[in-house]
Parts: sequence; structure tokens; C-alpha cells
Amino acid sequence: MPNPLTRRTWNSDALDRASGHNLPSHLERAVSHEVALVQGRAIVQAARTQVVEYVAHSALRAVEDLTDMEALAMSRNPLAEPRLRAINDTATAALAHIVAETGRS
Repeated sequence: MPNPLTRRTWNSDALDRASGHNLPSHLERAVSHEVALVQGRAIVQAARTQVVEYVAHSALRAVEDLTDMEALAMSRNPLAEPRLRAINDTATAALAHIVAETGRS
């Protein structure tokens, strides 16, 4: 299957199929330019998706590790439970904030 993001081949083939004949060169250039812009935006959006996935995955792993450490620390010192929980909740909230900010940018 041909790569749909190969601009020149994809643009020319799509233009030929859509029009049923060769378009004037100025119109073909204009359409090709617009298609290239749309494809460029798609590539940027895909990259943003991968960044959010990476940051979320990293944050989930960190929360998992923090929760394990919290449980271990509580088993060693049950009297520290409120403080340990507060620390873990604060760290978890900070990680959630980082993931949310990554998704907004």
C-alpha cells in the first residue's frame, strides 16, 4: 500500500482522479499546497498524540511506584499514614497536572 503522506504522488493522483483530466498548473499547485498544509497539520497532531501518550505512560508508572512505596512505608510505620498519604496525594496531583498541561499544549 502506498504511503498516504507521500505528497507529490498522492496529490497528483488525487487531483487526476477527482477532475477526470489534467488541471491547469496554477490550480494543481494551489490544491497541492493546501493538501500539503492539511497533511502537515495531521503529522503535527500525530506527534502531539504520541507526546501525550508518553507523558501519561510515564506518569502512570510513577504513580504506581509511589503507591508501592507508600504502602511499604505505611507497613513499616502505621502512625505516619496521614503524612505519607498527603505526600503521595500531592505528588500524584502534580503528575496529573503535568499530563493535563501536556494535553493542552
